[in-house]
Amino acid sequence: MGMLLLSRLMPTRRPRRRRPHKSRRSGLIAKSAKRKRSHCQQDDDDSQGGKRMRNSVPTLPEDIWCHIHSLMPMRDAARVACVSRAFLSSWRCHPNLTFNERTLGLDEYVFETDFISKVDHILEKHSGIGVKTFNLQVPYELDVCDHLDHWLQFAITPRIEELNLMLYGTVQEYNFPCSLLSDGIANSIRFLDLGHCAFHPTVELGSWRSLKRLCLSFVHITGDELGCVLSNLFALEWLELIYCDKIASLKIPCTLQRLSYLKVSECSRMRVIESKAPKVSNFYFTGYKVVNTPMLTTKFLYLKYLSISLSGLTVSPSYDYFSLVSFLDASPFLETFFLAISKEQMKRESKFRDSSHMRQIQEHRHEHLKSVTIIGFCSAKSLVELTCHILENAVSLECLTLNTTLGFASRSEHSPGTCFPMGKAVLMGVPKALSAIQTYIVGKVPSTVRLNVMEPCNLCNGIGH
Repeated sequence: MGMLLLSRLMPTRRPRRRRPHKSRRSGLIAKSAKRKRSHCQQDDDDSQGGKRMRNSVPTLPEDIWCHIHSLMPMRDAARVACVSRAFLSSWRCHPNLTFNERTLGLDEYVFETDFISKVDHILEKHSGIGVKTFNLQVPYELDVCDHLDHWLQFAITPRIEELNLMLYGTVQEYNFPCSLLSDGIANSIRFLDLGHCAFHPTVELGSWRSLKRLCLSFVHITGDELGCVLSNLFALEWLELIYCDKIASLKIPCTLQRLSYLKVSECSRMRVIESKAPKVSNFYFTGYKVVNTPMLTTKFLYLKYLSISLSGLTVSPSYDYFSLVSFLDASPFLETFFLAISKEQMKRESKFRDSSHMRQIQEHRHEHLKSVTIIGFCSAKSLVELTCHILENAVSLECLTLNTTLGFASRSEHSPGTCFPMGKAVLMGVPKALSAIQTYIVGKVPSTVRLNVMEPCNLCNGIGH
């Protein structure tokens, strides 16, 4: 890519043509000589043109070289720097540093010493000036904690915009040095993604004025510590919390005026979600060790898309799906609701015998709800009650999809339209789910609502797993 751009940028000169001699005889000799020497002359011209090209490379403005170089992936940029003086100069201030197995040319059986030595070698050749993106993904089973402070101090400069630190399987817990994100860094950092470490921010950090995206996965941080950060993120638009098991209460302040995307996934101790951010439009909640759904104490007035996935293996057998009505009530302008249920819950025997004691909540209207999808629909009583509640109170509902499978596979080993593999125990529960749909739900579907009931594919029914 770099050489292609280079060849387009550099001027080339055409071979000089000889003027014909005045006499006809001399003109014929000149033409004959020109034909005989055409290949040699062309080679000589190309050689001279190549020399001129190489000699003229440094005359291009330095900012053009830096821009071309910054568009290349880090590994390609390093290779080009080995053969070009112009690129070698810009390599010393390359803005994007990404370190993982692929960019370092390491195989899956990588050793700590190899990983550490390659990162150290690259950083030694870099000036430390102009780094905008620092992406460090440490493979499983590698312990590089003793080197992380040095690497981060080198990379986190006042021009840093994106920091991605994923310490997969680190032997000892690494405590991220929050002090590195103070002072001038607070004005430049736009994306912060931390994984598999401890993060203990304090109010002394101040405001990160430009931070738009914050993602924390497998991070040890308490609800109070997270609150210290959120209270000063005035530009935040995207917030993800994944496997942050020390957070029991999530409180999103009203100062997050731009927050539109919220994801809370597998946070086992999460019990309360309180959001005062006015413009959250997409909310994804995934539960692992689910006993009770987190209580929502405020409204999501801008929420239009809600996705809840109860996909863990330890979902309580007595889980009350009807409690999810609280999410619908907290989202008065919700348009799309997506619910995914674990295969373990689909195996449970239904205790639903009749509809005489079905729970109902009066005067709960969901005025804007148009589309509802339930993946892993089973015959659990509370799930049937939730579905009937939606049909009776979602006055704008257009489509209801009840999928009795675990969803459709998109992997290459499955044919298009086939469902994910289902065990015998799960398949045995499908007839019960279909019976519950026919008995208690079909009769409540208004004529204006399109009902889609999806069953296991022929592959599942044929093999039976």
